[in-house]
Amino acid sequence: MDEDSFWRMVESARSEIGGDTERVAQALLRRLRALPPRDIERFQELWEQAQDELCRWPVLDAASLLLGGLTDELAVQDWIVSHGRPTVRGILEDPDSLVTLASDRHNARIDWFCGLPMEAHIAATGAPFAVDGRPGPDEPYGTPTDLTNEVEARRRFPRLVAYLDDNRWISRPWEPSSR
Repeated sequence: MDEDSFWRMVESARSEIGGDTERVAQALLRRLRALPPRDIERFQELWEQAQDELCRWPVLDAASLLLGGLTDELAVQDWIVSHGRPTVRGILEDPDSLVTLASDRHNARIDWFCGLPMEAHIAATGAPFAVDGRPGPDEPYGTPTDLTNEVEARRRFPRLVAYLDDNRWISRPWEPSSR
């Protein structure tokens, strides 16, 4: 499994199922179960690499605005990866573009994707693959935005803040009740 095959697999699951993220995870699991064990392990490595790319303050800040705070960065990174390479690239280039996933925001905190490769590997071999712990970055890359500063948040993430303005029920980090 190479990087292009990985992304084709992710994107074909999303294009087959559409917006139902839970069913996208189920489709990915079916596809993973059809792979040889080494490809399943490679899929896991490539998934973690994609997550690591998203471990950047601008992306996490954008996600925090969209979701009203973050508690599980890995689940959010999984959710973004599940939308495919063009989405990941777009968000890396312009974290404010995360607003394009707003219609699926209810799935961002649910860990649909954790463990799928392991489950597929166990189904294929009867045993888990070795896990040495996530080799990802200890801290997000870059510098965080002070999201408690409304002016700075509006300057850095104009589309996301406009989304918040239209959806007053989502907490805002610059409002005292959000802190």
